[in-house]
Amino acid sequence: MALDIIALVLIIIFYAIITAAGIWAARVTRNRRSKTPSDTMIVGGQDIGLFLGICTITASWIGGGALNGTAEVVYSPKLGLIWAIAPLCYGFSVVIGGLFFVKKMREDGYITVIDPFERTLGKYFALFYFAVESFAVFIYTAAILNALGSTIEVLAGMNRIASIILSAGVATLYTLLGGIYSVAYTDVIQLSLMILGLLLVIPFALANEAVTSISETFVAEGGWSGTWNPNTTGPFIDTLLLTLLGGVPVQGSFQRFLAIDTTKNAQLVGVIGGLLSALMIIPPIFIGAIGVSTNWTMTSYYNGTGISPADLGNERQILPIVMQYLTPSAVGYIGLGAVTAAVMSSADSVGLAFGGEFGRNVYHAILRPKASQKEITWAIRAAIVVFGVISAAIAIQSTSIMTLYILCTDLIYVLTWPQFVCSLYLDTNAYGTLSGIIIGLILRIGGGEYLLDIPGPFNYIGGFNFPVKTVAMATTFATTVMVSWIAKWLFQEGYVSTRYDFMKSNLVKETEKTVDTSEKAFETLALQQNSDKL
Repeated sequence: MALDIIALVLIIIFYAIITAAGIWAARVTRNRRSKTPSDTMIVGGQDIGLFLGICTITASWIGGGALNGTAEVVYSPKLGLIWAIAPLCYGFSVVIGGLFFVKKMREDGYITVIDPFERTLGKYFALFYFAVESFAVFIYTAAILNALGSTIEVLAGMNRIASIILSAGVATLYTLLGGIYSVAYTDVIQLSLMILGLLLVIPFALANEAVTSISETFVAEGGWSGTWNPNTTGPFIDTLLLTLLGGVPVQGSFQRFLAIDTTKNAQLVGVIGGLLSALMIIPPIFIGAIGVSTNWTMTSYYNGTGISPADLGNERQILPIVMQYLTPSAVGYIGLGAVTAAVMSSADSVGLAFGGEFGRNVYHAILRPKASQKEITWAIRAAIVVFGVISAAIAIQSTSIMTLYILCTDLIYVLTWPQFVCSLYLDTNAYGTLSGIIIGLILRIGGGEYLLDIPGPFNYIGGFNFPVKTVAMATTFATTVMVSWIAKWLFQEGYVSTRYDFMKSNLVKETEKTVDTSEKAFETLALQQNSDKL
């Protein structure tokens, strides 16, 4: 494919504008500080207003995975609209976070979603949950960078690998410079371009003579509505709940919630931003439907031979293909800017989230407890660079965009979500948590992976139609609560000596405190009785 010089120049200009905006944001907000300098990179001075907050959280969730992935699913002959639930549910997960968790997180003074685990379970459990979230953000960023690479390859003729590396590098650069402020202010530009580009593409594509009525193809056999298969009920339930609940305990959202000026505004940001994120999937749904409704013989795609993207297995490229072959060049360029903006707004968000958690919950809490604030800040920056490199490497090797987009929160749903609820609202302990992790992992691994067609070692009823992820999540939650209660009862009733509390849980400290208090009360009572006798 020939290199489109105009598209390439536009990409460079866009990256230059975003980088300049990031630098400007860092300079104008350099006097805004949190309680500690390292926290300033993560949540700034906790003074971001309502409008900026809504823009940044919406832009962070609408990345290439949501846009390209939704179009891919709607266009795919084996899936269709009925399976385009992941971006919608991810949007509602932000609403759930805003309504039920923001206030508690802010009241307890947390900065990252790992902080509750560190406070209630200890630093090594926090390290485990950091690893789970790290796996998720690497996969998620690979999905969005993959989407951008495919888009630039189709619309600009630029090498996919080179575009991924360039985009990851630019996002890493301005995130390093200004932290949350650079990310938030650049998100406003990126969100504006996303909305403009996507809304402009649709009417031009619909007006193309090669496109038939999308309402007719919706109900036609093999149309873009999709066909319900009862044998996929289990995976459908898993996908719906995984994206709805697994999208809640992620740092990308909470670093914004915790950076807002007031708790009320933070909750409004969650509700409004989540609903806007859900609405933003409408344009890529239309683009996927347009792809289904196109007579490719009437286009220049593969020289009008009639070969469709689906014939070549190029479903993941349907969004840029529609922009390239069904709209004027100028509109296609604006659409390219929209996808580029979507990817950048999400990549910088998760990069900062990863860096913040590493610096606060790993480097400072475990590796260097006596590290200075300046050292912790540099650890955050180093982690952001490492994150960019690893994510780009995974993106280069990845295939389906939507598959990665869904799988990224798999373990968060099964392991982190139930423990996140427990750490914030329930009286659980390390024994219950460890038991829940072990049993949840065993059940999850035992079911294999439907999306990758990987069978598991356990023969669950219905095979791949068994909702293994939801069952594993529910079992993790129930095991954590039950074992925590049993452990607490055994220790506090004296059936197990406190000397066997090998996990040094808070439970033991409470027991010892109760014993000490009882002994002092007994001694006080004895002294009073003796004085009465005298």
